[in-house]
Amino acid sequence: MAVMLWLGLWGLDRGTMWRDESATYQMARRTLPQIRDALGTVDAVHGLYYLLMRPVLALRPSEVTMRLPSVLAAVAATALVAALGCRLARPRVGLWAGLLYATTPVVTHYAQEGRSYALVAAGAAWATYLLVGTAGVGPRAGRADGPVPGSGPGPGGLASGADRADRADRAGGLGSGSGPSGFAPGANPATRSASGPAGTPSGLAAGADRADQRAPGSASVAGLAGRDADPGSGTQARSAVSVPCGVPRLGRAASAPGAGGHMTGWRWAAYGGVVAVTALLHVFAVLMLAAHAVTLLVSRAPRRVWWGWGSAAAGAVGVVVPLAMVARRQIAQIAWMRRPTPGRLWAVVEEFAGPSALVLAASLLLITLALVRPRWRSLTAVALPLICVPPVLLFALALHRPCFHERYLLFALPGIPLLAAAGMDRLVGVVVSRLVVGVAGHEAGGVAGRRVQGVAGRRIRVAAGGLAVGCAFVWQFPLHQLERQPLSRQDDLAALAAAVGRLTRPGEPVLYDPPKERRIAIAYPRPLAGLRDIALGTPGPASGTLYGVDVGPAELLRRLGGARSAWLIAADEPRARPVKAAALTGSFRLAYSLCLPGIRLEHYVRAGPAG
Repeated sequence: MAVMLWLGLWGLDRGTMWRDESATYQMARRTLPQIRDALGTVDAVHGLYYLLMRPVLALRPSEVTMRLPSVLAAVAATALVAALGCRLARPRVGLWAGLLYATTPVVTHYAQEGRSYALVAAGAAWATYLLVGTAGVGPRAGRADGPVPGSGPGPGGLASGADRADRADRAGGLGSGSGPSGFAPGANPATRSASGPAGTPSGLAAGADRADQRAPGSASVAGLAGRDADPGSGTQARSAVSVPCGVPRLGRAASAPGAGGHMTGWRWAAYGGVVAVTALLHVFAVLMLAAHAVTLLVSRAPRRVWWGWGSAAAGAVGVVVPLAMVARRQIAQIAWMRRPTPGRLWAVVEEFAGPSALVLAASLLLITLALVRPRWRSLTAVALPLICVPPVLLFALALHRPCFHERYLLFALPGIPLLAAAGMDRLVGVVVSRLVVGVAGHEAGGVAGRRVQGVAGRRIRVAAGGLAVGCAFVWQFPLHQLERQPLSRQDDLAALAAAVGRLTRPGEPVLYDPPKERRIAIAYPRPLAGLRDIALGTPGPASGTLYGVDVGPAELLRRLGGARSAWLIAADEPRARPVKAAALTGSFRLAYSLCLPGIRLEHYVRAGPAG
């Protein structure tokens, strides 16, 4: 969270806003009736976001204030990604997943943008976390979460000290009990009973473990957990399946019939509410429901879980359907998009898992390690559908009606750092375990020696993973620097306004062609304050539009009748049709033309005497 907060605040004030941010800036400063009227014609998909931003910009209307909610949302999303990694795997997987998410350049891009996409990503991560907890997705008591490649008999039939201590850390944490590091002499280091003292003799401890497994409703959950050792460990050992940070996992409400049904119902209601609000922030976020459905299918969720999820999902969809119908009528807003090619899907992978070639290759390697005979099957069941299902569905929809863009899929990105962190855990576990056993095994023996090796191994694993994430960040540091520059966005409205202000004189008429080019004057009115918008009929707030409504051709010619010169700010786009330029070419001639990023600035002077 601290890393994401630092990256979000670093260079937050770029000194300019781009066109989409200018829409946020002007819409969030309108009155509620004006926002309502405008949403009927434009930007309905961002309506809730504009309403949320209205009190924020009322405090202080500035670029930094406008972007702060996105920074805080990115911090929340980072925390939720880390929490998912902890819950579905182990704390260090959560730590690495959170760091990978925070240091991805595309995450910091939208964390520093005054638009809704960072909030949508946070909402989707929250909904996924609620799904995992309410549906009972995750390691279950009494069974392993998945096979561990490379496990087998070790030297002397014992697991390495690193693996034993690591399992003990997951089962209840170090530092408790009567022996050093919390283990009693003679006790199984990988087993800790919640109903008895840590100093129980080993024979009784083993019997207690079996009794705990057999006794229904027992407070202890230690038992045979299958091959739950780290990759490269020596043996199959007893361990307790635990929640993150070493708290033993008891039976979940979703797993126990009739247990906590009322509470589970409220949890499903909370899940549905979060999904609905997230989809109201951007309608395409509803695609997360398809990913969650695949998660439940792969996890073999029982019927009662499907019933709860289906009710929550149906309620969320019912809330979003009216917005989708209004947005469908405003589809012309994204008419600039084209039907995607399969290469666009790969471009999303590059953007989310890279984008530099080296980091992309490393991420794909780690993801492959996580998917081949996965150890954390519950993590795979959550992360893989999240990153695969929404992009494929949006791609299929875009083939019918173009609407494919990576910013609409930012909420699916957490699947990549979760899988990459799981793969890193597997790789680091194999390498470090063998290294610690090979070096420390010759210098220390017995239980105490293995315990020291385990502590050292865990610390080395965490440090190695953190170092890998740090190296990826340093390698992509130039990309992070670029994100803090005005060039990282499509246009620089502050620079355009300053350039126009230097070339024009107060009182001169100006025409914006098309009307959306008024965003320059709306975002930065001071340099253009002296110019007369001669074609404006009704301003945006009064007309229920973003940029106002122009007068007709006859009225425009009448207004130009006494002018000796006029400026034209036109969109420099291949498909743009200069409607107002035609009105100028009859009585005016082009005297000056300048191409600026995204626009053409042209100065026309009257060819004959003014009418």
